[in-house]
Amino acid sequence: MKRRLILFLLSVPLLALSQGSLLSTLIQAAPHSNIEIIHTKMSCFLSQQKDKMANAKSDLKFLKSLVNESHKKFLRSYQPYSQFNELFENGKYDCLTGTSFFSVLFDELHFPYKIIETNYHIFLLIETKQGQVLLETTDRYFGFKTSLAEIEKCLSQYRENLLINSSSKNIPYYTYQADLFHEVKGRQLGGLLYFNQAVVSFNKRDWVSCVDLLEKARGLYDNPRVAELTNILSVAIAKSDLTQKVKQELFISLSKYSQTSPVIAIR
Repeated sequence: MKRRLILFLLSVPLLALSQGSLLSTLIQAAPHSNIEIIHTKMSCFLSQQKDKMANAKSDLKFLKSLVNESHKKFLRSYQPYSQFNELFENGKYDCLTGTSFFSVLFDELHFPYKIIETNYHIFLLIETKQGQVLLETTDRYFGFKTSLAEIEKCLSQYRENLLINSSSKNIPYYTYQADLFHEVKGRQLGGLLYFNQAVVSFNKRDWVSCVDLLEKARGLYDNPRVAELTNILSVAIAKSDLTQKVKQELFISLSKYSQTSPVIAIR
């Protein structure tokens, strides 16, 4: 049985996005993106939300409405490995692209927030005038947590870093030896988007593309996931039917980063 790596978002006047916005960084990490369409859709949506926020009775009411409308308009169908541009094109998203989408919104709407990365998941903690909110972007109906007890329960579960795999029971997974639970910055999301593309290339046995995408991922966010996949990829290339010349070129690219470390499973 083959082992696979599984990883782990116009009549209304447009609102100009911030200079050097997070959206631009994320678009660059998405393949075949129509930059103009994505900017237009996001600007239009933000303009509408700005007006609603100005008239909202509370941060919590506004954020709840924002999440609901985001799912109706953009995050419509959960699909593992979906890319950031797909969220705008066909409504497909996963936890990483969904988190990326909301990070752009919170940046532009000036809500303080944190992005928390675990072994197999990524989610958001938002600060409001009424208290903290935990947002699980892949849970449309129950992912908006405002109760302190509920938030603490979720955080405790996330810290356990357990792989919950109910939809793909016949797919073998690598498991983390590392124990990730930390904050990542918005622009590091681009690195994770590249990493997910590298995992897709690995599963397709496209070793050349995988090496290139890992380089891009490392440039934005050098992290244990990249190091683990680098080691696994080196072994796969050595056993592949690529020519010796191509193997040597790929090994040279990987040798700067390869290190001995345990295998990571990415969902």
